[in-house]
Amino acid sequence: MKLIVLCAGGHARVIIEALLSRGIRPAAVVDRDAARLGEAVGGIRITGSDDDVNKMAAEQVELANGLGNRASRTDSGLSGRRALFDRFAGLDYRFPVITHVSAVIASDAQLGAGAQVMAGAVIQPAARIGRNALVNTRAVVEHDCIVGNHAHIAPGAVLCGGVSIGESVHVGAGAVVLVGVKVGAGAVVAAGAVVKKDVAAGGFAGNALG
Repeated sequence: MKLIVLCAGGHARVIIEALLSRGIRPAAVVDRDAARLGEAVGGIRITGSDDDVNKMAAEQVELANGLGNRASRTDSGLSGRRALFDRFAGLDYRFPVITHVSAVIASDAQLGAGAQVMAGAVIQPAARIGRNALVNTRAVVEHDCIVGNHAHIAPGAVLCGGVSIGESVHVGAGAVVLVGVKVGAGAVVAAGAVVKKDVAAGGFAGNALG
């Protein structure tokens, strides 16, 4: 079965590297920018667009979401990544879990379809990672944490025990969310923030974004 990476941005290179660490070489990358046809991303050629994937039978390919995000104080920036996943998942295309070989994942941790765990990340016992969620480089998800669908735990962020992260939340690089804190859907935690109390849905925690 062929594996195709959607979107040829910077995150796609990280995904390709994670796949290669497991001995999996993607068949192709696709991107909506027709001008990039024939370019290589992480050593894998861009062979077409999303529309070309639609011409392939869903049971013959697997997909990896290579679209990243850029958060602001008022927007987690994850709507595009979510829409890309939902578009193809709704057509019965399969998104496998992708984990870098250097990631440490507890035996009883649960990872939803299309979840991505990058190099050096740690997922501890009884943690649950949602569909299309991204736990980025060296992030730590401690015991009994819940990471909602489509959320992004950015590089070096730490979720202490029992933290609950809602859907489409962005937790910025190096942020620390303390024990038992709940972060509502669509909220943004700034890079480097220390979050000691719950954050409302669509809310913001921290003084700046980095």
